[in-house]
Amino acid sequence: MNRLFSRSAKTILAIVIFTAVANSLLANPPEPGPLRLRYMGSSCFSAPTGFVGSEMSFIIDDSRNLTLITQPVWGKFIELSYLRHLSGDFSGKNVMNFKVNILEEGTYIPNVVWGVSDFNTELGSKIFFFAGSKTIEAFGATLHAGYYKDPKTTDKKIFFGLEKTILPLAVIAGERLGDETTIGMKFRPYPGVSIEYARRSDGTADQANIYKATYLRKF
Repeated sequence: MNRLFSRSAKTILAIVIFTAVANSLLANPPEPGPLRLRYMGSSCFSAPTGFVGSEMSFIIDDSRNLTLITQPVWGKFIELSYLRHLSGDFSGKNVMNFKVNILEEGTYIPNVVWGVSDFNTELGSKIFFFAGSKTIEAFGATLHAGYYKDPKTTDKKIFFGLEKTILPLAVIAGERLGDETTIGMKFRPYPGVSIEYARRSDGTADQANIYKATYLRKF
């Protein structure tokens, strides 16, 4: 009985979400906000990965505080995510994203998702993207790559990232998103917990720093 109720609740939630998505896709968006402040669901640092995952994060980026929650629905078919800006010029903005898992990772093929960032246009414009991720266990590395449609020009632009395990509890990572390169470290002091620090190639002093504390288990 509880399982049936849980499935019904998830189905109702998905219908509500998809209705909101459909309505937002038909809206005329205002000028888009910064790409770097969208966090399109589960990510390398801020660029989306081709995986669907569950996490809860507190982020300090460019002197702004944010929280991010991602949650799979219907197994790992869909990922819904919610990003709230707690401070800064976008304080109070609630950004909604989703990914649809369209290809499962295999021995020689990546995991591939299609997604929409900010489908409720809180930061000004929806961004549509494809992303793929592949783990190469022999090298302890995970590769991420994809492209998004620029909301101003509608041009397709590429993003990519790399995560490499160097110690059992430490990962070095980097990504290229838009005109920005980000390089940093991820520490796993406890199963399901990730403490991350990175710097962007632009900005000065604290404005180029990213601090991220993430709980990776389901909740």
